[in-house]
Amino acid sequence: MDLLVTLVKTGLVMGLLYGLFAYGLSLILSVNKVFHVAQGATFVLSAYVFYTLGTTLELPVVLALLGAVGAAALAACAVQYLIYRPLARRDADPIVVMVASLLVVAFASYVIEFAWGASVVSAAVPDWFGWSTTVAGIRIDVYDLGVLTLSLALFGVMHWFLARTHAGLEFRAVGDNPERAQALAINLDRVYLRSMILGSILVVPPAVLLALKAPIHPSMGFDLLLKAVIALTIGGMGRMSGAMIGGLLVGLAETIPLYWLPTEWGEFVVYIIAFFFVLFRPTGLIGGKRKPRPSAKGSDTEILSESTSDASMTQPTPVS
Repeated sequence: MDLLVTLVKTGLVMGLLYGLFAYGLSLILSVNKVFHVAQGATFVLSAYVFYTLGTTLELPVVLALLGAVGAAALAACAVQYLIYRPLARRDADPIVVMVASLLVVAFASYVIEFAWGASVVSAAVPDWFGWSTTVAGIRIDVYDLGVLTLSLALFGVMHWFLARTHAGLEFRAVGDNPERAQALAINLDRVYLRSMILGSILVVPPAVLLALKAPIHPSMGFDLLLKAVIALTIGGMGRMSGAMIGGLLVGLAETIPLYWLPTEWGEFVVYIIAFFFVLFRPTGLIGGKRKPRPSAKGSDTEILSESTSDASMTQPTPVS
């Protein structure tokens, strides 16, 4: 029974990381209508920048974290200005945009290997990161508390941001109907850039936490990206709360079966569940029936989040 409890704890911790990664993907998908698979490259870049600042240059953890945030924001700006915005002006097909994002991942992996090498490196772990205690027979350490605290705090802040702030209302308006948002004098390019930056920054906490817990290598972002995509599939594409719910379910489905099955079967169970949702519930757990796509250009009306679907929420005001 102690093993089962430990597996559940591990699944919840990993699920929160998957959910946080998926949250950033979902935000970009909802607002920009771009499946930003290059988020995996942002994850790896953030981990390596954190390693360089905190371990190689021996800067404080806070400064290394801020450096990783800055690197993620710069990467988001580069992709938006150099890739997505030119493709949007050329009215590129969404499949072409996704291929471009995949090419960014491939290109970034070579750049990272050239800059840091292909060998595995490990970030220096502060002394306080080794603290742990036992509660009701369950070992709790700083890593577990860090994942729990950061994830729940970021989910709460993002919910408040999207529901209560003017910038969040702009995100929701653009995600709901870009043409209507533009008619309200909302600058679409500005909103697209902001959502890209914010969605990319959300990948930094998982990158830093995993860098402190596990070795860093150029391909470390692919596995987490795949789990985040599965989390979105289970929770519902473009749904903010679906990212969190899907991430938790993926984490638990990956660890709990190990109580009865060999270790290598954990991911197999996750893929079986993902196939089930793809075939029988493609909208995810909380996704509603998809609206038919209008024929007018650029009028994709996929809902941003569960708060977006609430018709009683305050409407965004025009932006001067």
